[in-house]
Amino acid sequence: MRQFPVILIPPEVQRIAQSMPVAPEFKIELPSVPAYRQPKPVHIKEALFLTSGLVVIVALVALAAKELGIILLIVGAIAIVFRVRFQFQSYNRRCKKHQDTLERYLGKLKAYSLEEVGYQRQLAIAHAPERVLEFRHQQFRDFFKRLPYYENAIALNQVRNNFGNVQSTDEQSIEGVIYYFGITLQQHLSGTLYQRMKLPIPSIDYDWEPALAYIDPAFNLHIAIDMSLDSENAAIVMRNDLAERFLVDLGWIIIKFSQEQILQNSIECCKEFAKLLDRLSIDKTVLPNFIDTPDLLPVKR
Repeated sequence: MRQFPVILIPPEVQRIAQSMPVAPEFKIELPSVPAYRQPKPVHIKEALFLTSGLVVIVALVALAAKELGIILLIVGAIAIVFRVRFQFQSYNRRCKKHQDTLERYLGKLKAYSLEEVGYQRQLAIAHAPERVLEFRHQQFRDFFKRLPYYENAIALNQVRNNFGNVQSTDEQSIEGVIYYFGITLQQHLSGTLYQRMKLPIPSIDYDWEPALAYIDPAFNLHIAIDMSLDSENAAIVMRNDLAERFLVDLGWIIIKFSQEQILQNSIECCKEFAKLLDRLSIDKTVLPNFIDTPDLLPVKR
């Protein structure tokens, strides 16, 4: 069981449709926050911790040698006093050092911010919608230029429709419905739709003929629009699968609708084709023409 529409896109076309121009590099690292704390004249907590530690150590030593404990107490107290005095005397120097470090950090942060703003501006220019489209379109031109020219193609507006007066429920009207579907779609396209285009498939010695073929001369883009008939048997389906696989490898894009969708929802099928052009960034001017058209409902069969 398959779900229609079936859309087959060459992997390289999918890659191009998602590609972006090369962005400028941003090599500046965010400056690290200084590890220095705000200086204080005296670190009271540190002094209390040292004093408490000295008392505990002196008490333990005094249990074994009282004189040694007293000496240790005097030496430790002198050391703590000198430590506190040094902190008090070095306060101004430590404040200046901290201020200098903070100013250097703020200067680096300001320079980083200016560089980031400039980078974001360059990135916005490089990835502007018109730049992105231009970048992708050039890649599309390079990719699709390898597709050959098919001399047997007949423009749809040059094909005479012989089924205009046949009821749409008649099997003979299928070609006429496709014709009117193509004429409706052609009104919104910059390229040309062709009917009765025979595409040689060497691997199975068969000329595959899609319902319609769209060629955009700006890119040499080729899209086969086909319809899966209810009467197709397994052999025909397999033959068409081989043909479609060959054409996708060649660079064709293929969109395939069910017979029911073409016969009953041709306008919605036109919108689905427009969505394909929009999604691939090939032509974004077509889809707005179908803004009031409901989306095509998928069909499984």
